Amino acid sequence: MQHSDFIQALPKAELHLHLEGAVPWEMVQSRAQSWRSPPPWWADGYRFDSFSHFAQVIRSCYESTLTSVENYYQAAQGLFKSLVAQNVRYVELSFSLGHALSQKLPLSEIVEAIRDAAPAHLTVQVFCGVSRSRPQLLQENLLEAILNLHRPGLAGLDLHGDERAQGPAPFAHLFAQARQRGLATKAHAGELAGPPSMQATLDTLQVTRIEHGIRAIEDDGLMSRLAAQAITLDLCPTSNIKLRVVEDEVAYPIKQFHQRGIRITVSTDNPTILGCSLTGELNLLAEHFGFSLHDLAQLQANAFQAALIPAARRAELLAELDSITSN
Repeated sequence: MQHSDFIQALPKAELHLHLEGAVPWEMVQSRAQSWRSPPPWWADGYRFDSFSHFAQVIRSCYESTLTSVENYYQAAQGLFKSLVAQNVRYVELSFSLGHALSQKLPLSEIVEAIRDAAPAHLTVQVFCGVSRSRPQLLQENLLEAILNLHRPGLAGLDLHGDERAQGPAPFAHLFAQARQRGLATKAHAGELAGPPSMQATLDTLQVTRIEHGIRAIEDDGLMSRLAAQAITLDLCPTSNIKLRVVEDEVAYPIKQFHQRGIRITVSTDNPTILGCSLTGELNLLAEHFGFSLHDLAQLQANAFQAALIPAARRAELLAELDSITSN
């Protein structure tokens, strides 16, 4: 079987995905027609000048589109259609708390709209993304409002943004309270800041899921800790390459994480901005990073092990993976 056919046949999970960076391109263009198509940032060799440059581009895409609850629904609906076409069965989708508040939109209605947009056979878990750059948002009344979103369907919290802007300490209480209420927690780390920041995030927030984490390669002790404690890293190769987290594609150390027995998954992060897809990321691993078909199936098994799904459903998906790899 050709690796592209094998990848398409794999049941997949996308665990690191931001709605703001995944608004369907047609929707972006209909509201910001000055962008030429395809945009320059989709080119394979494109590199953003800096994280600030990337943030400016992504804002220009979502600030003109995610302006109403209905638009959140439409964006999610278009995104989910693309995921289903790639045989994605499970997705964790994060929406930005800061942007929702800036639009004065009810958080509970955004969560409901995203969940309502989910098609049959795609399990969608919605995460509220809290920015490291805006700890001032966490006033007591808002903190309680976020935690209460669990009742209408919020699955968890994700701390995102530039790690260099703020350490994890201001968010420790929120994350502890979230877990007490039954919410899942994960955090971005090991992207723009190095191993000490990642260690602090693990220790302070007590998370077992890290979004990115690729810079753990700079600290052998941290690599050993990740393996020993079964910390899951939701890696995003194209994102890290285009945002210059690594020098170039050749320097991307994802295979070393896999060989060390660290539980890694692969996702797209912000596919509309980065011009990537989940199947494209898996093809990249096969074509440029030496991942075998068995390795690719193992990454999906890792993702379903981390997924917020019932044990019976997890067993079904893992059995399906085994069936595909044994043929």
